[in-house]
Amino acid sequence: MTTKSRRDQLFLLQITDSVFPIGAYSHSFGLETYVQYDLVNDSATAYDFIDAWFRYSFLYSDLLAASLAYDYGTKKDLDGLDELENLLEASRIPREIRDATRKLGSRFCKLLTTVTNAEEHVFFHQYMNWRAGESTCHPSAYGVFCSELAVEKDDMLLRFLYAQASAMVTNAVKSIPLSQTEGQHILVALYPMLDQLVDDVKSLTVDKLCASVPGFDMRCMEHEHLYSRLYMS
Repeated sequence: MTTKSRRDQLFLLQITDSVFPIGAYSHSFGLETYVQYDLVNDSATAYDFIDAWFRYSFLYSDLLAASLAYDYGTKKDLDGLDELENLLEASRIPREIRDATRKLGSRFCKLLTTVTNAEEHVFFHQYMNWRAGESTCHPSAYGVFCSELAVEKDDMLLRFLYAQASAMVTNAVKSIPLSQTEGQHILVALYPMLDQLVDDVKSLTVDKLCASVPGFDMRCMEHEHLYSRLYMS
């Protein structure tokens, strides 16, 4: 492995890490509603929720968006990325989820532009200039940036999945609450499903983007009116 390849692998670790300061920790994506309604109240129901959320929501939203953005980035297709961004913006039904995606994307892009340079990551900076004045979604920006790194698509997808799974488990541990040990058991139990999703997403086309699951959308909308909230969404 060359020095650049190692550096790009480290970049991938950095931008996918839960401590990368874009504010992801402040969003539960509807989990908090399920907890307050006592539908998610222990380790077993937390696992069931997270598993279902990945299979029937995240797969068709953020994961598919990151996969498509990686492909468009590889082909240097700005028009394709523009269409992807507009579809994501139009397809997010709950207001809090639209706001969360915009905020995460904005912070991700601003932070990356301060730690990268236009000479080294040419297309990513072209993409930022192309979207100037428009919203940019986090999974799209993530996919585009990863397309410029010397990383395989499967590695990018798996790390993206793991980061989100870890965040969801952390949210469950805090909000149910669960012990840290229970949280780690849930995370390990999710591994086979996460591995399967890497294969599943590559068979999907843009036509499946943001396929809606009404139950998740309804809980996300109800989150706006909860009596007390730990999370922004």
